[in-house]
Amino acid sequence: MDLKIFTIVLIHFALQSHENFLFSVPFNEHINSHSIRYEYRGKIFKNLKYLIRKASIDFPEVPYKNILLRKEIITHEFTANNILTNSIYFKAHRNGKTKHIIFPKNEIVIDFVPYHGRKYFICNRSYFGTYKEAKIYCEMLQEFDPFKYHQRLLGSDLFASRVWKSVWKDCYYKCFSQSHFMELRKRIFNELCMLRNINNVFPITYNKTLEFIAQHNALRNVNKNKLFVEGTESSGIHVVAAFSSPLLASLQVNKWYNLYLEEKNDNNRESKKESKQFHLLISPSISEVGIGVGVSMHRSKLSIVLTFK
Repeated sequence: MDLKIFTIVLIHFALQSHENFLFSVPFNEHINSHSIRYEYRGKIFKNLKYLIRKASIDFPEVPYKNILLRKEIITHEFTANNILTNSIYFKAHRNGKTKHIIFPKNEIVIDFVPYHGRKYFICNRSYFGTYKEAKIYCEMLQEFDPFKYHQRLLGSDLFASRVWKSVWKDCYYKCFSQSHFMELRKRIFNELCMLRNINNVFPITYNKTLEFIAQHNALRNVNKNKLFVEGTESSGIHVVAAFSSPLLASLQVNKWYNLYLEEKNDNNRESKKESKQFHLLISPSISEVGIGVGVSMHRSKLSIVLTFK
């Protein structure tokens, strides 16, 4: 894609207005022969209109019209509890009437989950300690997920492009940002294994200790707004690191690999310190890797770090 067009597309997404997202609170329904009662955060309500009023008081930062009720457990007087595998969402009106909600595929919802006295807010399988943090994450999701032009930004190596398409097919921002970018880590690891395979090198194994080191370094990078790459090719542990737009994070390994090929074919080309050791990841001398992903405070930048030995 032409760089000017790409920049215009990015600006288009960045200028999209942020809306207030749907926000759900959990409740349980208790049924007996005489009545139906509703439980929310340990309190019993005889009508859903009182329950949603309490929820709106608990979360004044959320517009009333955006609050949904999420049924999780149904209990009956003479039968076992029915724990719902998939929560049922309702829109409750001030008069107590409710409407069952079926979300379109691209709908973004923040789910409130109380657990052992603590409050958690979930968006796209990622947990946050405050509604504000979850909302910032959802705003990024709303901005970036419509962008699906990554293939046009791949490097020139055809084999690496085929590997990327195999690993990241149909996995865009909403997909790889799940669970605080855990899906991004998994697919980066799969891409590395496949790149080693096309270079006739045995698969690499994942090391949790190296992941801990990589994650520490990734967080330090975003906190200091600087890439720290320690050690040399003769060190026991090697590091490559990069800053990336969250939108384009899935392209980072492809970018590193194409740089490695260019440097391999041009002896006069000097490697950047932060990516200099990447070529070792394609060699049989390396057998283990850990991956860290740090997110800047406003979620505008990622630090991706690979630690390996």
